[in-house]
Amino acid sequence: MLAYLVNFTHNFIPLSLITGMLIVLVTPEGGKRAYRSFFIAITCGLLAGFICQPIALRYEMATAVHTALHGVALIAALLSASLVVLSGGRPRKWQGLTLGAALFFTASLAATSAWAFSVFVTEQSFTSSSVLNTEVILNVGGILAGLSFISFLAPLTVYMCARNRSRTVIAVLLFVTALFVSRWSSDLLLGMMRLEMIELTSTRVSIVAKSGKYSALFSYIHLLLIALMSLACFLKRSRISAAELSEMEPAVRRKKCSVVMLEMRWFRGAFASLLLFPTLLLYQDLYASRPPKITKPLHLQPDAQGLIKVKLEELSDGNLHRYAYVTDDGHVVRFFMINHSGGKKIGVVYDACMLCGDMGYLQDKNEVICIACNVRIFIPSIGKAGGCNPIPLTHVIEGGQVSVSMAELDKGARYFSEVVSVKVKDPVTGKEMISRDAPQRDDYKGRTYFFESTESLEKFRANPEKYIGAKESRYNRTQGFQGA
Repeated sequence: MLAYLVNFTHNFIPLSLITGMLIVLVTPEGGKRAYRSFFIAITCGLLAGFICQPIALRYEMATAVHTALHGVALIAALLSASLVVLSGGRPRKWQGLTLGAALFFTASLAATSAWAFSVFVTEQSFTSSSVLNTEVILNVGGILAGLSFISFLAPLTVYMCARNRSRTVIAVLLFVTALFVSRWSSDLLLGMMRLEMIELTSTRVSIVAKSGKYSALFSYIHLLLIALMSLACFLKRSRISAAELSEMEPAVRRKKCSVVMLEMRWFRGAFASLLLFPTLLLYQDLYASRPPKITKPLHLQPDAQGLIKVKLEELSDGNLHRYAYVTDDGHVVRFFMINHSGGKKIGVVYDACMLCGDMGYLQDKNEVICIACNVRIFIPSIGKAGGCNPIPLTHVIEGGQVSVSMAELDKGARYFSEVVSVKVKDPVTGKEMISRDAPQRDDYKGRTYFFESTESLEKFRANPEKYIGAKESRYNRTQGFQGA
């Protein structure tokens, strides 16, 4: 629910802000607001966005249509902003042309917003089943909540802009338009590179990446602008003292009180909305949308026989127990154990997937999930190779303990990418050093060796077995499962 609410709000906040400002700027003072014209323009834009996206996706034209849509929106934004500036905030000057450009801009913005939200809905699972259920109701509720906020935000913007100076509103419009131009220009650039209309270069990719990075802040900037305009109106609100009220005629007094009460209702609504929804947006963006992370593993050390032992009674709760072992060259090898059925059937595996890598697994109630691809693992199958199952780890269960040898863990070091600094020895000279400070290093059979000089490195390369003996190669994911 929250994801749909937040995404809907992110996509349609700009539409409310732009619509509110343009309605005020293109309407002559004392003239009738062009609400109907803007409503029709927004409706047409929304229909265009929601209809074009699935059609373009079906016929594999999504990139081309998306690029064309943003190109049109870019032209509309520049045209509308230019005419508003040239008219100098006087709507009667070039009124028809200015209104037409404003409607064109609004319709284009509505289409891009609808397209973006439609893409989000397509990529997400609106429901896991084809019947009406709680998930569908919550997701629809999130969209309706976002719609109610956006529907309030547009008239709020009109009300606040009408009570600010036209130059202030024009300045805000130009600033917001500049944000749109920067974002749509990068989208247009990306689309043209994807369509091979222009050459792909590192500079262009960097521009697109930076624009995409900061565009997530635009919704908060828009809300901040609305809040600042609301604050300016609040500071300039009508103030009537008790003495002035007592001197007024009853009809005039009621009229003045009505104006003050109406203003305060707008301000209270603005305060509540601009406090609640940014809080929800921040919660989703900073916390709820963060990718899942594995629990911190318990680091274990082998005994004198080179074995890591875990008591069976520690695993009797049926939960995932994660451990880690650091190899002599600094690779952090994670593995976990889980009780299959409350008995002595224990799944002992590396915390890595042969297909997805070392992002690991997490437990959600009675399910174990591969973080990389979100596949649910059948718990009794943990310990068997194949698919997204974690990579099996050779072990022995005896004497009420699960034993895993240091040698077996070392073989799986290449399944993991995390490396820490450890104390190491030059295999040629025997000199001790910290791995991160070693002048030279070399990989042999999947292991990393560190050297104090180029001379010792060359000696090692000439005859590795002379210094390290005949060691078995470490496993590699590209080789597939190498266990028995």
